[in-house]
Amino acid sequence: MPTPTFPLMIGDQELRAIGHVAAQWAHLEVQIDAITQILCNQPSVLESGLRQEQSFKKRMANLRKAASIALRDHEPVRVEIEQIANEASSLRGLRDEIVHGCWRYVETNREKNGIPQVGTGVDLIRQYPSFRSRTRPITAERAETIACKISELNFRLVMWSVANIPTAPQNNG
Repeated sequence: MPTPTFPLMIGDQELRAIGHVAAQWAHLEVQIDAITQILCNQPSVLESGLRQEQSFKKRMANLRKAASIALRDHEPVRVEIEQIANEASSLRGLRDEIVHGCWRYVETNREKNGIPQVGTGVDLIRQYPSFRSRTRPITAERAETIACKISELNFRLVMWSVANIPTAPQNNG
């Protein structure tokens, strides 16, 4: 197996956790896009001019709007997809920190025998509207917990889709 020329200063557990978060999130976004596309192609929604967007915030707004139009006569179904959209939006910030932050070892507030202990953290840099930098302590276990929350949301979204989006008729010929 090849070795990185510039190894990151974190362990395999952190790398694995970052991968789990990224993979679960990618699956979630694909499911959201598919459901949004199906809702946007409903006759009642077509005239609204909604289309696929790049930014997550706009994509979620389109999902909510398409659901409010297409599912206006199906209140429980609409409320459920909106709850899923709200939970996805609330997990996005944590996902962004885990995937886009710069992971490294950081000194913690704990000491053992007078020696500061080391943990992992994520450096977060924002350049817009003004430059800001901060370090957030985070562990592989915490990142795995976020991956599990995204996984649970994936499951709920898939189950919502199975229960509420009819499949095309099967060709048995």
